[in-house]
Amino acid sequence: MKKKYLGYFSLVFALLLSSCEEAYLDTTPTASIDAGSAYATTKNAAAAVNGIYRSFIVRYLSSQGHSGHPAMMIILDHMGEDMVLGTTAASWHVGETRWTAHRSDVNTMVQFPYEMYYRIIGNANIGIANLDKAVGPAADRNSLKGEALALRAFGYFNLVQLYGKRYDATAKPNAQLGVPLVLEPTTEGKPRNTVEEVYTQINKDLADAAALLTTSRLNKSHINLSVVKGLQARVALVQQDWTNAAKFAAEARAGYVPMTATMYQDGFQDIANSEWMWGFDHLEDQTEYFGGYHSYISCNYNSTVIRTYPKVINSLLYKQIPATDVRAKMWVETPTTANSIVPPGGVRPKFLNQKFRLPGTPSTSAMGDVPYMRAAEMYLIEAEAKARLNDAAGASQVLFDLVKTRDASYVKSTKTGVALIDEILVQRRVELWGEGHRFLDLKRTNAALNRNGTNAIASVALLFDVPAGDVRWEFLIPRREINANPAIVQNPL
Repeated sequence: MKKKYLGYFSLVFALLLSSCEEAYLDTTPTASIDAGSAYATTKNAAAAVNGIYRSFIVRYLSSQGHSGHPAMMIILDHMGEDMVLGTTAASWHVGETRWTAHRSDVNTMVQFPYEMYYRIIGNANIGIANLDKAVGPAADRNSLKGEALALRAFGYFNLVQLYGKRYDATAKPNAQLGVPLVLEPTTEGKPRNTVEEVYTQINKDLADAAALLTTSRLNKSHINLSVVKGLQARVALVQQDWTNAAKFAAEARAGYVPMTATMYQDGFQDIANSEWMWGFDHLEDQTEYFGGYHSYISCNYNSTVIRTYPKVINSLLYKQIPATDVRAKMWVETPTTANSIVPPGGVRPKFLNQKFRLPGTPSTSAMGDVPYMRAAEMYLIEAEAKARLNDAAGASQVLFDLVKTRDASYVKSTKTGVALIDEILVQRRVELWGEGHRFLDLKRTNAALNRNGTNAIASVALLFDVPAGDVRWEFLIPRREINANPAIVQNPL
């Protein structure tokens, strides 16, 4: 059988990206490092696990627009209706906006996330298989193995949402094809498991991780128990398991304080923010320059993208934000030199993004931190889940507890049923804009893509409607994987 092409289940990759201070990296040729050496001690194992986190933010396929998971966050929002390309000069993210890139099996857009998330999974598998034998404190072994399990779950959760059909709680077991489950270090091609089987494994990995982890950690760039509970809340929300979604979300946000209105205007680039639960702590030796998240998402980095076609918000969504809400300041409906920040020579289209801003005007460094998970998301998951459980009072209270920190004039909602759910979903769209949720939110709620009546530029977007359940909600399996793995089958074309 041919070897699976895109999994890249190599320990070498993790080690190349981890600390070079470990003794075995100094004395052993990189190409000959094996799992036994890498995981011989918990100190060595920590370096290997650090390498997995590093693989979240490196370039894939030699493309600056494919710099890891943060790049996918931007891509998935462009595939929704709320992040709009601001001018006709756009070059990056046009294919994603038009939904052509992910529907070509030879496009790098289908290969990039497949390769990235399977690489995370493959290196996590090596850690899971070897950590029990590592010499060192038991607490360290437990923590590292818990992180590896959570990282594997994170990889599969992203893959199954992209390449599989949506999970339908009314159609258990979900027998539609998901992605191959690879649970041991191997490069051998495997057939696709069902969506149900993939979610079963995701939930098992997260439960096992929760049993091994605590809330302690060295820094927010690593997964701890709170983050695992946040991932469990996300998974439960997608599976329409409202009871567990509400439960895990409440537990996940415990101890995290929503940011103040003043902090909300700081630019969304500092992991020290009180409500950031997990993110990329952008260190000086880890810059991606023009490939970094803030090179594409910020309002003031001095790049061609930001100068010529900055991100803008869906005009219909923006007009639903009250003027008293601090989030109204995250975009400017009619930008001028006095009320908006852009790099020198930068254009100012209507509804201009100001949410993500780097220090300096202009900023010559893209060294901003990246938010993978915030407590605000957990409030919104809990509120939505309670609303769908017909607990209008509970949902309204949770929503109020969050929104009052954004808008002192906000009055607790008295809506019920669908109206309350709709209000929560609008709050979610405003709050999480630019953080990679919109395409997957549309898919999980079985909603249609609808850009009609918005400020989307017709000649740029081209695509304005996609019905719920259309085959285009699934990414195609990369052609190179199809050619290399005879056990796999393609999604409907």
